[in-house]
Order: sequence, then C-alpha cells, then structure tokens
Amino acid sequence: MGYDLALVPIEGQRMESPKIDMSPEPGEKQAKRPRKRAQNLYGQSMGRKGMETRERLIRATVDLLERRSIRDVSVSDIATLAGTSSSSFYIYFADVSSAALAAAESVEQITPEIEDLLAHPWPRAEGQDNAVALVEAYVNLWSRHHAILRIRNLSADEGDKRFEEVRHRAVSRIHKLLESHIATLDGGLDPSAGASAILALMERISSIARLPLRRHHSRKSLIVAAAFLIANAMTSR
Repeated sequence: MGYDLALVPIEGQRMESPKIDMSPEPGEKQAKRPRKRAQNLYGQSMGRKGMETRERLIRATVDLLERRSIRDVSVSDIATLAGTSSSSFYIYFADVSSAALAAAESVEQITPEIEDLLAHPWPRAEGQDNAVALVEAYVNLWSRHHAILRIRNLSADEGDKRFEEVRHRAVSRIHKLLESHIATLDGGLDPSAGASAILALMERISSIARLPLRRHHSRKSLIVAAAFLIANAMTSR
C-alpha cells in the first residue's frame, strides 16, 4: 500500500487535519439557514395559528383603543373581541400595555410619498407647496394610526422605556431624511435640532387636526400655517 508523504508527520511536528473547502461550486446557491420562528411568552415557537391569534389580539387592542382610554381596556375585552379567551391572551402578552406596544412596533412614521418629497432639494418657488404636501401626508399617516400613536407617545412621555425605544425607531427614517435635507442647505439651522422641531410640529398638528377646533381655524388652515414654518426651514434663502 502506498502513502501520501504529505500526510506522514515528521517526528516532533504536529499533525494538522486537512481542511475541507465547504464553499459552494460556481453557480451553486449557498444553503440558507432556517429563519428563527417567533416565540410566545413561554418561549415556544409560534406556528401559523399562533401567529394568527396574536395578530387578532393586536388588531382587537387597536380597535378598542380607537374608542377608549387604555385604562378602560381590559384583557377580557381584547380576548372577547379577538374571539379567544383571556388565558390565550396571556400566552402572547403580559398585559394590555404589552399588546399596545406590539401594535406600536408595527408603525413606521414614513410613507413612500414622504420619502419622495424629502429625496430632493426644494426650490424656493416650490417650498410652500412641498411643505403642504409633506404635512398633509404626515397628518394622513397619523390619522390612520392615531390611537396607537397617542398611547405610544403618552407612555413614552411618562417614562416607559419600551415605548420610548419604539417611538425612536418609528421616527428614525424621517428624522434622518429631514436632517439630511436641512444639512444640505447650510443655512445656519442645526440639522438634528431642526429635524426634531419639524417632527414635533407635525405631530402636534396631526393630533389636534382630528379634534373639533374651538377657534376660527380649519384643518386646512392649520396645515398651511405649519407648512409655512417648515418651508422656511427647508428651502434655501
């Protein structure tokens, strides 16, 4: 029997195992690792039915928060509306606020329309029109999710770190776009502070635009007024 001398160790020399090349052949796809499945509160992987039940509970939570304060929503209310039991609720969520948190995690405060508006500089002549379109798009987005965004912001303002983090993630993309837009102008406005101020203004306008207005303002006039301020910060002099 012959031997491959390359594999025969020299005395005193440590023998290393031959390395095997596991890389795929040209044109061969690398096998994907299976994606980790979502888990319930007991650490169990959720199948299709579990995911559907969890989603029904989230939708029921949002539906109830459209009509009630979070303090007036119970686990039993949510479970009944979702067509399940309170014991099933506790498989997925610790309490009502945890269900509200899950709903808030799905909301990102940006749309393709907003992305497009902030993707290019605003000429001075188009500043007001672009700003009106931005505020209207933001108000419409807020209106679609107003209940859960209101709960999220109230909880964050009260110091709940979970809701603070969710709020930060939700506005990160639009904040970055606003910041970049302001930075390109180099007009003396701090980009980060300016972006935060614009977001705060649009959130406040979005909140009160849904309510009956006691003064002689219309929803449209509030949007136009907010847009006027934003246009001055977002267009070159």
